[in-house]
Amino acid sequence: MIKYSVIIPFHSNFNLLTLCLEALHRTLDFAESEIIIVDNNAMGSQIPTTSGIEVGCRILRKQENLMYPRAINWGAEVAKGEYLLLCDADTCVLPRFHTALANALTTEGIGYAAAKLFNMNTRRLLEFGITSSHYNFPHPFTGRSGDFSLIQNDHTPLAACAACSAIKKNLFWDLGGFDSELVHSYSDIDLSLRLRAKGYATACVANAIAYHCGSSTEGSGMGASLKEDTKGIFMQKHVQIPVQICSYLDMACAEFLRKTHLHRKEYFIVDCSTIANSTLYINHIINALDLSIVDQYKLPAHSRDQMSLDLLNFIPYQIRNYRVPILYFTDSFLAFRGNSLWKSCRANFLDIVLDRHANLELLKSCN
Repeated sequence: MIKYSVIIPFHSNFNLLTLCLEALHRTLDFAESEIIIVDNNAMGSQIPTTSGIEVGCRILRKQENLMYPRAINWGAEVAKGEYLLLCDADTCVLPRFHTALANALTTEGIGYAAAKLFNMNTRRLLEFGITSSHYNFPHPFTGRSGDFSLIQNDHTPLAACAACSAIKKNLFWDLGGFDSELVHSYSDIDLSLRLRAKGYATACVANAIAYHCGSSTEGSGMGASLKEDTKGIFMQKHVQIPVQICSYLDMACAEFLRKTHLHRKEYFIVDCSTIANSTLYINHIINALDLSIVDQYKLPAHSRDQMSLDLLNFIPYQIRNYRVPILYFTDSFLAFRGNSLWKSCRANFLDIVLDRHANLELLKSCN
């Protein structure tokens, strides 16, 4: 009796696929599990016929590049299990991830469950839910280390990443599967929103863990322009999306105040973010921390979610010498790592870093 059907959409990067399969073989019981690989590639199959990975796997081959939602739907059509486990080919699961996800789906009102994903290279949090700030979809607490207090428990965000996730097969088809028009991203958020409309929540499961590479395929056509068009289709479909980021900002503030006493409340704002609605974040934090603004300065970073900023050369020297604390708002707090000289110049102030993923830290702690 098949209970778990693992569906792996595969386009390219055979090395990571083998890593994914090795991890699955270590944790699955094949008396109750099956693995379905959807090998789709417009340039022809990338899985060598002599690789031996067919053992324990069913491979669906198609020369056409199906893109993510159609590939998953094809795998789901032939799946025999009660639970569909969706695993990207560049994930590496830890033991018992599948039972943790399935157990979450037995909770009343939970329709979709996703694992906690860590970056393969940095071992920092990559995905543990997707929230919303109008038209943006931040990932709460991304970039944190595995021991960060706010990622230790299950929670129910607006949506979750499909890279390592689960849903009951009958519910998946009750919804009509993934929307095949959402060819670049947003199909998982769309699924969560459709579930929400039917009264089901999406759960992120803290003890279901996997590592994820992300953006590992080549020649798939998954470029920025295609993502922009896909987001347009998605936003046209979902006009009213609830703003959920504030609940995560409140969690971050509570944790921050538990560890930090702010003896000064007047702050200068330096907005380094690239997002259009930065005031949503800044105003919420000002109110939650009971701060007052003495002035503010807008200086966008060069690219979204930039991972490194040289503050000495990026921020004007006059700001470095301000004699009031600074609240920096940025896309990712990881961009403020290092910068030891800037931090030493600001050592007498409780400068704060806030990012669009609801991370809140003292500047000196951003390492």
